[in-house]
Amino acid sequence: MKRILVVDESPAVRETLAIILQRDFTVVQRLPLADDSLADTEADLLILGVPPAVEREPFIISKVAAQVSYPVLVLVNSRSAANLWKGLGRADCLVKPFNPYELKEKVERLLAQSSIPPEAPTLTSPAKSRLGHYLEFPYLPEATSALAERYALTPFPILIIGEAGCGQERVARAIRSLNDKAGPWISAYPPEITRDCLLGQIDQLAAGADGMGQRFTLFLGNLETLHALAQLSLLRFLEDEEEKGSQFWILSSSQEDLLEKVYRGEFLSPLYYRLATLTLRLPPLRERQAELPSLAAALAQGYGERLNLGKVSFTPEAMERLCNYLWFGNLNELEAVIARTLAIHRKGIIEASELVLGMEEGAVAVPAAAPQKPVTEERPVVEEKPEKQHPGISLPAGNGHQAISRPKNGDSLDIRVLMNELAHELKNPMVTIKTFAQLLGDRFDDAAFRVRFQETVGGDIERMDDVLEAMLDFSRFTHPVAERISLYEQLRRVLEEIVPECLKRGATIRWGKKAEGGEVFVDEAQFRYAFKNVLQSVLAQVKPQGEIQIDVEGEGRVAVSYLPEGGRMSALTQYLDSPSSDVEDQGFPLRILLAKILVERNGGGIKINQLDGGKVLIRAELPAA
Repeated sequence: MKRILVVDESPAVRETLAIILQRDFTVVQRLPLADDSLADTEADLLILGVPPAVEREPFIISKVAAQVSYPVLVLVNSRSAANLWKGLGRADCLVKPFNPYELKEKVERLLAQSSIPPEAPTLTSPAKSRLGHYLEFPYLPEATSALAERYALTPFPILIIGEAGCGQERVARAIRSLNDKAGPWISAYPPEITRDCLLGQIDQLAAGADGMGQRFTLFLGNLETLHALAQLSLLRFLEDEEEKGSQFWILSSSQEDLLEKVYRGEFLSPLYYRLATLTLRLPPLRERQAELPSLAAALAQGYGERLNLGKVSFTPEAMERLCNYLWFGNLNELEAVIARTLAIHRKGIIEASELVLGMEEGAVAVPAAAPQKPVTEERPVVEEKPEKQHPGISLPAGNGHQAISRPKNGDSLDIRVLMNELAHELKNPMVTIKTFAQLLGDRFDDAAFRVRFQETVGGDIERMDDVLEAMLDFSRFTHPVAERISLYEQLRRVLEEIVPECLKRGATIRWGKKAEGGEVFVDEAQFRYAFKNVLQSVLAQVKPQGEIQIDVEGEGRVAVSYLPEGGRMSALTQYLDSPSSDVEDQGFPLRILLAKILVERNGGGIKINQLDGGKVLIRAELPAA
């Protein structure tokens, strides 16, 4: 029977532990000795109670634990103190008052570890470490992989920059595995990055080491969240330890550009340059679409082997869906989706409908069933028309559904496209603001620069605010409730609302054809929102003092033509419902995307064409009453 030595100054604690464990183990109780000598006691496990006065001085207890050859379970009085005891190797920590089941679990785990004979040392190459493959393609792009492997052979500090989920710590551990002089691993994240916490971990690892010659790998994670006082404390800690002769290989990570934070005065420049001698940027998955099939296949192979599934592959549709997803959680999210999918379906070939992209626990993705037609009160919704081709309207070929380019849920563009365009609408002004802000310190005395700064930043902030307001308004619309309205009259009312914006831009709106008697059968609020967004998008692109022509052509058709300032709109045809062979088929800015969705919900469609001379023509067709 395994023998457990319990050392604690409290008789109640010693007796309680004996009662809990005596059925399965031989328990020996002892008071702490004055000389802390435990070498003369035979046991398989030591449970060591730590007095509150010294529980935040782990190096003292580590010296005691170093005297014994068996594992140690340390009892502390607070969870904050327990953070100092992470990564103890042959030891573990338990907070009082403890749960008997947690106590038994930790005791059994420590005893099981001690029963495994130590492996004979082997002269394997560090490059063959089980972590090394995380530096290889396709886990990292080839260029990033080559850079990381070169960095791993240096003693210089490395800052790893990447969005959430890019695997910064895993890459750091893999870099360390390639360096045979890296030393023991110490890691800390805010708010653990404090002098006491770091010194506590160092003292634990240094117990029994040969003086100050011991080298450590110090990993500091999520530095972008480190507040000003903690930055200063960390800088002083590194300087003091360097003066003492301590040897650290510092690897750190951030989810934001720390140099940008230095320019904004949010991060200490001496600390930044101490940590970022070398920088390694991990690109997000949305920038690695060409590599994503190889990465997904590699992950599927690994998880398939762990689940005894053999070779796992994805159908072309499933792989296309993986490639088109934005992966906000990057590599970690992709791994979770593949592991979750294989764990639930346990099959060798994964269909698109079987990918479990949602975060709901135990959720199983199934093909979406066609929704039932919603029931509305009193007023009818837009009826589906027989399939027919309308001139100037983009329609899917041969799908056997409605005569408009939309799936059965009524939205031709899914959330990925909206998120993509919203990101672009916000990112461009944010880049401008960031650039001006970086230059402000050097150019503040330049009066012309200050005026330009105020005008540009104010305009960009207003632009972002308008975009978000448009999205909020759009989110409030549900199924359309159709009614008979005058097409010309409603367009005229929309124009009245945007007159101030026309004056500000210096643009002129001219009526061409005016079929004033034409009526359409649509939801009035959605119609006005859609065409207001179309005209606002056009105003943002038309040349200053330019002209916009509106033609109401009858039978529910409207055309808007203008000469844009920046040329053609950026193409988004890869996001449309069906690939278009029409070289004139153009993509849609965010406001026109929103308008297109609402027009299609109401039974119509929108298409953009490029005309001779650089003009743009936006054609819309609505159900004629």
